[in-house]
Amino acid sequence: MPTPHVIRFTQLSPTSWANGAGTTTEVLRSPATGEFDVRLSIATVGAAAPFSPLPGIDRALMVLATEGLDLVVDGSAVSLAQYEVLTFGGEAAVSVAGGPDGHDLNLMVRHGTGTPVLEAVKVDGRYESPADTVAIVVLDGSLSALGAPLAFGDTIFGGTVAIRGTGVVAVASIRPQ
Repeated sequence: MPTPHVIRFTQLSPTSWANGAGTTTEVLRSPATGEFDVRLSIATVGAAAPFSPLPGIDRALMVLATEGLDLVVDGSAVSLAQYEVLTFGGEAAVSVAGGPDGHDLNLMVRHGTGTPVLEAVKVDGRYESPADTVAIVVLDGSLSALGAPLAFGDTIFGGTVAIRGTGVVAVASIRPQ
């Protein structure tokens, strides 16, 4: 079992989307170079813009913006509230309809790797991650793990870990198909 560790969001650098229409901060990529099988990132969204098409990739998107997020998916309007999740194929035509800047969390996996799952979990006291967790991302609150305080976007990898405090985390996992 790997040793749990934290990646600090503030130490990561944002990069442009593949289509240049927005930015994202990658917190996990496997393999580290070339085409990915698994990728976890936090994107900045808000202005009307299309998502980059990613054929062959299954995507789960969790809205982090407090105001929610309005999308257009294959021509249909979809309004999502904070922490709501939308799962879609990377070949879908998806765009942000516009609105105030905010963030979303994206878990993307190559077809055949499994089904991406994002779940918002309220922590009130103590939370222990399930064994099949890929990562835990801090979304809000006053939380700590591994003897250190955690802030927005800080991500925990590498096995079961206890998180203490009060707040909200996103649990990222990949279910077998």
